[in-house]
Amino acid sequence: MISWIQRTFQRHTKLVFLFLLVAITIPFVFTIGAAPGIGHAGSKALEQPFFGINLGNEEQARRVFSDGNLSVILKTGYDALQGARLQQYALQRVAALALADELHLPSPSPEQVSKYVPTLRAFQNEQGVFDQRRYTEFADFLKLSNRWTTADVNRVLRDDLRADAVGKIVGGPGFVLPAEVRQQLELSDSTWTIQVATVDYASFNPTIAGGDEALKKFYEDNGFRYEVPARPRLSYVEFRLEEFMPPVAPTEAELRAFYDANPARFPVPAEADKPAVPGAAADNFTKVRAQVEAALKTLASARGASKAANDLTVALFERKIAANSPELASFLASQNRAAKPIAPFAPDQPPADMGWLGSYADQISRLDHDRYFSDPLQTPGSIVVLLWNESLPAYKPLFAEVRERVQADYRESEKRRLFVERGRALHTQLQAAAKNGAAAFGTAATNEKLEVKTVTGFTLRQPPQDLPYPALSALQNLASGQVSDMVSAADKGYLVYAQEKRAPDLTAGNPRFVEVEKQMMAFTASANNNSYLADLVAQELKKSQPANPKL
Repeated sequence: MISWIQRTFQRHTKLVFLFLLVAITIPFVFTIGAAPGIGHAGSKALEQPFFGINLGNEEQARRVFSDGNLSVILKTGYDALQGARLQQYALQRVAALALADELHLPSPSPEQVSKYVPTLRAFQNEQGVFDQRRYTEFADFLKLSNRWTTADVNRVLRDDLRADAVGKIVGGPGFVLPAEVRQQLELSDSTWTIQVATVDYASFNPTIAGGDEALKKFYEDNGFRYEVPARPRLSYVEFRLEEFMPPVAPTEAELRAFYDANPARFPVPAEADKPAVPGAAADNFTKVRAQVEAALKTLASARGASKAANDLTVALFERKIAANSPELASFLASQNRAAKPIAPFAPDQPPADMGWLGSYADQISRLDHDRYFSDPLQTPGSIVVLLWNESLPAYKPLFAEVRERVQADYRESEKRRLFVERGRALHTQLQAAAKNGAAAFGTAATNEKLEVKTVTGFTLRQPPQDLPYPALSALQNLASGQVSDMVSAADKGYLVYAQEKRAPDLTAGNPRFVEVEKQMMAFTASANNNSYLADLVAQELKKSQPANPKL
């Protein structure tokens, strides 16, 4: 993580600062239209004053968030922030501008704006250099845009410069101690030579004794794993598509029209998709006619089945037929239908042969005695209406009912525990071998049938691409000559031997010392500014919150 920050600071400093500005913000959700007076709340919308702006006014609120969105695009080159993060950024931006007015900061001059534009990510190439082509493309985009105008961009640029000026005042110099700089520099710029011993979890097959006593204890200690949640018992009325197959085949004109409207649905092999006459447009209708006819028939069948299912639900509603009543069974019989039972299941574990039920968990959760039938639902090959029969309470099954599951879970739990113990034993063994040098470490690891890999001459700021992240993370607290504890991934374990660690020049005369110090100071200043503006936003919004009535 630290190495990533270092690399990104170097390449995209301004982009990183914007992300840091928002990432450390206390989460705040302010949704347009959710509170009174925002969006279409009505003609009697309450005012919500916010630093001279009425957020209860739809036009003013829209401009606040539109300006914030445009500011983000200019600074990052794309829509980097969405939803609540964008809203918080936009509100902090307004707070910064209000503070700029209070501090009497002047509006930037045209020359200042001109110097600011080339620093924006939206107008830079991949190397972070101003790209005239991108600038021109953005200008062309504005000419066709219905959202922003050139005037909007000029206003946002001036406001962003003023907000940045406020940030420099509020954030301060971003004081950091020399010891903190040295610590960061040593972590990011030390040069490592390491050996990585990999333990394979899949091939680790310890002997696991698991009699009934051990399994029962595991079952009691982990009973929550096996509790069966409350669930409905359902049945369903099915309308199969083949029942509604149209008796008359579609005409050639209908097939042609359907194909012309949906050509992408009927691809043909690339070699067959060549016009007979060079330069002529390919017409593949004859090659896929059978597919078109089948699709059109299926579509017509689905419409018929859906209509029949809708008619059923309307009839159940209008007749006020009660759930599980003789009237319901009689009515279904009169329609030549029957309710087919479904075995009770947990919402996330539908029957194996009815996996489509997993897609309708929300609809199922709303069924009860009063609203016992669902809307028509599509399944592979049919349209169904679900019927609620009863709600079954949660319960804990007997050990004998879930013994196989308990045994599998117990074995996996024990294997993982023993794998960790194996890692501890290997760490002790390999650390002792490492005292005799790199060759001894490699020999000891090989004798234990571990895969050993040597990686030389890298830093955490520029790590090898093929070094697993868990192994890389182990270096952050490792000294030269030490072997790390085993760090585990899902299917591997890694023990890292720090064969050599060469620290960089940690004096203030090192140019990297000055560079890291500036980066850390900028980060601290940004955090200070962000925290202060977040407090301003919260305090200002609190002023317009309606008082809670006393009960």
